[in-house]
Amino acid sequence: MLWDELTGFEHLKLFSEIKRIEPTNFQEMAEKRLKDVGLLKAGTLSVGQYSGGMRRRMSVALSTIGDPRIILM
Repeated sequence: MLWDELTGFEHLKLFSEIKRIEPTNFQEMAEKRLKDVGLLKAGTLSVGQYSGGMRRRMSVALSTIGDPRIILM
């Protein structure tokens, strides 16, 4: 689920807090996740400005938080 008002980084921060990821490595983790899905430059834009494909890639980045063993799509 994505909220139009939040940026990509803010989404990653929110989901990291929900999954209780240590905040000490947040910036590094967030940049890596956004870079992996090709959204590093768009990380500071609100998700409301993302295209449909960018939203799907953001969802993939969010699903990888916490290094899950299995991701169902």
